[in-house]
Parts: sequence; C-alpha cells; structure tokens
Amino acid sequence: MHRHAYFDLWLHDDDELGPLAGGEIVERVTLHEWPLSSVQRLTLSGGRALIYKSQFGPTVESEFYARARSELLPWARTVAEFDGHVCMLIEFVRGPLIEKLDLPEDEAARIGREVLAQITAISGELPHVYDVSDEKKWETFIRAMLRTLTELVGEKFSLVNKATVGDLERWAFSESVISTIRAGAGCVHRDLSGDNLFVLRDGYRLIDWQRPILGPPGVDVASLMASLGFDPARHAGEGAVRVWHLLNVNWLAQCAARWFPDGAPTYDKQIAELALDNFVTR
Repeated sequence: MHRHAYFDLWLHDDDELGPLAGGEIVERVTLHEWPLSSVQRLTLSGGRALIYKSQFGPTVESEFYARARSELLPWARTVAEFDGHVCMLIEFVRGPLIEKLDLPEDEAARIGREVLAQITAISGELPHVYDVSDEKKWETFIRAMLRTLTELVGEKFSLVNKATVGDLERWAFSESVISTIRAGAGCVHRDLSGDNLFVLRDGYRLIDWQRPILGPPGVDVASLMASLGFDPARHAGEGAVRVWHLLNVNWLAQCAARWFPDGAPTYDKQIAELALDNFVTR
C-alpha cells in the first residue's frame, strides 16, 4: 500500500488490488477525493468495473455494509481496515442518478417516499455515528455541538460569534424541532442527495453509507428534496428541516475542530451562512 500524496489516506497498489478485485486492473480513475476519502473507478481486464474507496475518520460504512440487508444497497466488501483507515470494494452501479433525470417535484417526492420506506425496512443491527432518537439524546448531541462552536469562536472562527451560537441553541430546542424528535426515529442515511441515489429499472440503489444516524426519518426527505432544488419543508416539515440543518452545522464544526482544521475559514463561512439563512432572529 502507499500513502496518498496529499491526504492521510492509504491506497492499495495495483498488484495488491488486482487479486482482491478479481482481475488485472487496466484502468484506475479518481472520481472524487478530499482529506477524508478517495473514490476511484476500477476497470478490470474482463471489462468489469468496481468502485474502490479509501477513507479515514468518522465512518461506519464497512460495518454498515457487513450488517445491513436490503436490495437498496450495492454489493460491498472491506479489503483493509487498520488504525481508523478503511479500504473497500463496492459495486459500480450502472444507471442514472436521480439528479440527472430532471424530474417534476411530485415524482421526485414519490421516489423519496419509496426510498425512505426501504431505508426504514433495512434489516440487521445497524451502526450509526450519532443517536438522536429521543429528546434526551438530542439535548446531549446539541450541547456537545454548542461547546465545540463556542471553542471555535474567537480561535478559528470570525464570522460565527456568540450570538450565532445563541440563535442555534434556541432553534435546536424550538417546539417544531422537539416535536420532530419526539415523533419517532429510525435509520437515517444522512446524505440522501441527488448524487447518491440511482434510479434503475429494478428499483433504487443508495450509496455512501459512511455516517448514518439514528434519528427522525424526515431528515432524509429534507436532504433529498433540497438537493434537487425543491423546498424541503413542503415534504419533510419545518422541524425535520431544522434538524437537518443543525446536523449539517455539527458536521461542519467537527470538520473545523478535528478533521480538517486547515479548512476552518471555509467552515466558518458555511456555518455563518446556514445560520443567517435559517436560524438567525431578524
């Protein structure tokens, strides 16, 4: 194996990866990479294509694929796991992503409901990175997020300030959010977006199960509809949309504080914009 040229990631060499993939690698193309993951498409000598994914940091994807059972999931196999690093081979899904289909809003919403039902029906003891399945767990999660943000204010953040943190706290415990938390919980993909959902003749395939949570299912509806350019509140409700935004704020704060501190100015700007658009009292 070799270390990535820029990031704290490890990747197999071709001569190591070929036998694991089941054939000689004739093409290896990087599709996406950032400090926490690198995704490549492999083409084998027989013409078969696979996804090769190296990742580091907060991920339960390997464990999720090992435990979960659903036609919604592509085939996947872990080929290395050590010191927080994970390398996987995943089915290369041939078919259109939902974001490429230019669907009308009602059709996109129908597909979203069907996918949500399939997520709810996934069997197995499923792992998750966060559990916000009840009011007490939500409060624990939010208090930790607010502490992280408070530490970042004045140290790495300049746009996000104490007033921003106060606005986020008020919204986190608003009536619509607490009602959504109390309404029930299940497995939530957390990144159900137009570039992760394939629409095939025999159904759907949903990829990127790195950071699922246990929480309000409406979060996935909000994520999908917003990614397709539609108003998420029309389909998920105000509370679920606010929970979704707060989960995004937490992820950006974690990136700034721990996973990618060099990118703190970018995350500062993103959180400030999220807060201004959705949480700040005008």
